[in-house]
Amino acid sequence: MEKIKSITLLLLNAIVLSIILGKLFIPILKKMHIGQNIREEGPKEHYKKSGTPTMGGIIILLTIIILSIIYLPKDLKLLIIIIGSLGFGFVGFIDDFLKLVMKRSLGLSAKGKLLLQFAISFIVIYLLKKELGVDYDKVILPFSKNTIHLGYSIFIIYPFIMLGTVNAVNLTDGLDGLVSTVTLPVLGFLLVASNHDLSTSGIVIITFGALLGFLVFNSNKASVFMGDTGSMLLGGLITTIALMYNMALFIPIFGFIYLIEALSVIIQVISYKTRNKKRVFLMSPIHHHYELKGYNEQKIVTAFSVISVICCLIATNLL
Repeated sequence: MEKIKSITLLLLNAIVLSIILGKLFIPILKKMHIGQNIREEGPKEHYKKSGTPTMGGIIILLTIIILSIIYLPKDLKLLIIIIGSLGFGFVGFIDDFLKLVMKRSLGLSAKGKLLLQFAISFIVIYLLKKELGVDYDKVILPFSKNTIHLGYSIFIIYPFIMLGTVNAVNLTDGLDGLVSTVTLPVLGFLLVASNHDLSTSGIVIITFGALLGFLVFNSNKASVFMGDTGSMLLGGLITTIALMYNMALFIPIFGFIYLIEALSVIIQVISYKTRNKKRVFLMSPIHHHYELKGYNEQKIVTAFSVISVICCLIATNLL
């Protein structure tokens, strides 16, 4: 009972703090004219969203930092998760800052962004391997529960897993509340997978609450977007915890929505370049394809979130 009270108190604090920070920061973002630029080739319904404040991921980031300092044990696991999540979030923040505050249309160069992301991933993987022990180079096979040891090949394989997942989460952030609601069941799965480890479960609960609070402002019609700051932070946190608990091969299962969002972009680009500019989807990522087919934005978000819940339940049963 005491453990349940601690969880509910931490969750409540995260929700309330996230809402308070939203109330504080959204007017500041509006005053600074840090508004979303809408792609001209995108769905026409999105034109009315132009100018909506973005960089709202700062709300999630600050909620995690403040409550982690107050409530969570200061151990190596927490440090690695913080580096993995806030590190990628910081890359997203730089990109948002350059695009929206400094008015550099492209933000960080693709090469610069990749270099920073690889640097963070190598730091996380090094700490997992060298500081937490040899078992962090093994991977659980989802359908057999056996494990395989990757040895030092993790320094080649894991960075691509981290970058792929972080950027897939980033691509999912395209509709009001989509990445938040899709990620909530993912965090639920990670909470179960962490097996009540205080540092990991604590930061997952804080992030869950931060997202619930953020949804007050981010659900349709959104008054703020999380931007790269928030989506990359979430991608970094999810991937770091998955690797920490040897679940690299679970990511395509519990992160199925992220996977199909990324695959839709890859398929679209390959088709466009190799089939004389022919497209497979009306627009990618795939959530825009369904928008252009006439599906309501809220229905797409609901459907994708339900699929995410189903996939996370499947992943949980494979643990």
